[in-house]
Amino acid sequence: MLELKSVSKNFGKTKALQNVSFTVSSGEIVGFVGANGAGKSTTIGSILGFIAPSHGEIHVFGQKVLVSNAHKSHARIGYAAGDMEMPKRLTGNQYLRFVRSQTKQHDDALFKDLCNRFKPQLDKKIGDLSRGNKQKIALIGVFINDPQLVILDEPTSGLDPVMQDVFLDLIRDCQKNGTTVFMSSHYLNEVADVCSRVILMRSGEIIEDVSAKELLEKGGKTVRIVMAGQGDTLPSGATDVQYSKDGEKHVITFSYKGDPKKLIRWISSLTKLYDVEVTEYNLENAFQSMYANEEKK
Repeated sequence: MLELKSVSKNFGKTKALQNVSFTVSSGEIVGFVGANGAGKSTTIGSILGFIAPSHGEIHVFGQKVLVSNAHKSHARIGYAAGDMEMPKRLTGNQYLRFVRSQTKQHDDALFKDLCNRFKPQLDKKIGDLSRGNKQKIALIGVFINDPQLVILDEPTSGLDPVMQDVFLDLIRDCQKNGTTVFMSSHYLNEVADVCSRVILMRSGEIIEDVSAKELLEKGGKTVRIVMAGQGDTLPSGATDVQYSKDGEKHVITFSYKGDPKKLIRWISSLTKLYDVEVTEYNLENAFQSMYANEEKK
C-alpha cells in the first residue's frame, strides 16, 4: 500500500529527512509520532507528492510518487492535517459537496453516518467556524469518499475530548473495514489505543518501528506507594524515583521494569502501608524514555 525507500530531504543545509525507509501494508493502522521538527509533516508531504525527496523513492498503490503524477492517486486517498486550510467563504456543505465531486463515489449513507458522528455546522461559512468545528469538516472530508488509504497529520488537533473519542471510534471502524490508516499525532496514548504499530521519528530519522504493545512493554509499569515512612531500599529495576508527602504520609512514585514477582514481594514486605497503585507505564513516558536513550548515544 505504501513504501518509502531510503528517503532523504534537504532544505538547504537542513536535513529534514535522513534515509527513511518503511512499509505500510493494506489494512494496517500505523501511528507516526515524534516531537515538533522530527520530520513527520515532511514525510507526509513527500508521500502525497507535495514535496519532492532529495534522495530515495516513495511508492503508493505500487506506483512511484512524483510531484508531477501524485494527483492521480489522490482520489483514492483521504487526507487532513490539524492546520489544514479550507476555503473560508464556502459553507461546510459547499466544501463537502466539492470534495464528493472529485470522485464517482456518492455514498449518502456514509455521509449521513459521518455527520451523525461529528455533528458539524454545515450551514456556516468555514471562515466563521471555531478551530474544532473546522476540523470536524476536514475529517468528514477525509472519509466521505470511502478512501483506500487515509493519511492524517495531527488529526485531532483542535477537537474537544468528546470529539477525539468519536474520531478514535471511526478509526476502529476503519480497521474492521480494512481501510489503511497512517497518522501522525502528539497524543501518544490515542495512538496506542487504535494503532497496532508505531513508528517513532527523531531529527529526521526513524529510531523505532515497533508494535504498540511492544512499546508499552518496554516502558514497564508505574508504581505509587503511600506509607508512613520513606521505606528501605527500592526494588532492583526501579527508575525515575520521586518522593513527596501527603500530610504526614510519604508518597514514593517510580517506574519499574523488573520481574513483577519481585515487585510484589517487595510491596508485601512493606510495613505501615496505606495505599499502593501499579499501572501500565503510559505510551508518552515510554516514548520519552526512548528519546532520552537516543540522546545518550
